Amino acid sequence: MPNFKYKAINSEGKTVESVILAADQKVVLRQLQKLKMTPVSITIYNEKKKVRTSNKRVDVKSILMFTKQLFTLLKAGIPIVTCLKVIGEQSEEPGFKQMVGAITSDIEAGSKLSDALAQFPKAFPPLYVNSVRVGEVSGTLEDTLEQLGTFMEEDDKIRKAVKKALRYPSFVMVGLAGAFVVFTTLVIPNFMPLFEMSGQEMPFPTRVLMGFYYLFTDYGLLLAVGLAMLGMALAAYFKTPAGRYNLDLLRLKLPIMGKLVRKLNISRFAKLLYTMNSTGISILRSFEIIQDTMDNQVYKKEVEGIRDRVSMGESIAQAIKQSSYFDNLLIIMVNIGERSGSLDDMLGNVSEHYYREVGETVENLTSMIEPVVTVVLGIMMLFFALAIFLPMWGMINAF
Repeated sequence: MPNFKYKAINSEGKTVESVILAADQKVVLRQLQKLKMTPVSITIYNEKKKVRTSNKRVDVKSILMFTKQLFTLLKAGIPIVTCLKVIGEQSEEPGFKQMVGAITSDIEAGSKLSDALAQFPKAFPPLYVNSVRVGEVSGTLEDTLEQLGTFMEEDDKIRKAVKKALRYPSFVMVGLAGAFVVFTTLVIPNFMPLFEMSGQEMPFPTRVLMGFYYLFTDYGLLLAVGLAMLGMALAAYFKTPAGRYNLDLLRLKLPIMGKLVRKLNISRFAKLLYTMNSTGISILRSFEIIQDTMDNQVYKKEVEGIRDRVSMGESIAQAIKQSSYFDNLLIIMVNIGERSGSLDDMLGNVSEHYYREVGETVENLTSMIEPVVTVVLGIMMLFFALAIFLPMWGMINAF
């Protein structure tokens, strides 16, 4: 998709020149009309931009703080260069301070904020850069930064809540696996001579643990090599497009987590579409940005299909309806918004609804998983106890 350089007159009568990414000139014209600007000239812009890469990963918290500070300072009427210098001086992270310094230098040299941010794609994704670019053109940069900050804060809060909810069952499962290995390799061997001397047929739980003991002792090295090779093979497969897609599809089909993953992706889609649409980005470009931003490969492919159908003339609601991974509520709200001309309001309401629903699901996730984990833990403990005490009771009865 090419860049177009345009010259236009805004609502205040001022001449504005900028660059926008679009499919063709018609899209640029519609975008300028939406921003209430009169186009003067539109030409293809082929300047190649240097992209700066950094090996250091920029924390989401730092970008969120940067966004909030820049919004606050700009709203106070402080020039953007001074804002960036103040933000850079307050930062305690050397890598982030250096990045802000580079952005400040570019702006002092005549670059726009969006172009300066675009040189750091690991820190500022297309969603961020394109929103800032539209905010610069339309004169609503402060509002754009406020919306970006709200979106990033809510998105980060949900991610942290999900990780926190999954921490407990993860620890329990790892502990159970460790207990199984220790019990099989250290506890059972101490009782095996006594069980074998009795000459009785061992109960099923005891035979299972003894079987694992012989497997670990006789074929332990081979088993470890086999598991390591299997793990590397699965890791390599899940790095391929087909592997990532199948893994994400499996996550959607899990009994408890599948519903949460579905809600997470729908809420993210609704919030992204609301943010893009409210900042003035064209609908086709919005879907491209959403596709790049979605983590789940299944939803990434679905968004691509929605974009293709919209580009062929279908309404957004009709395009979404053809996907089986979106809820009826989203389709109904988008349909109402398109028909009434209040798509922004409808998207805002539905995105807030889904984020509240995800928050409630995450809060209840631990209470939903705890009974399952408790049952599994109880079964494992009962299995270990039966493996030891059933043979002993048999021996006592024989005597």
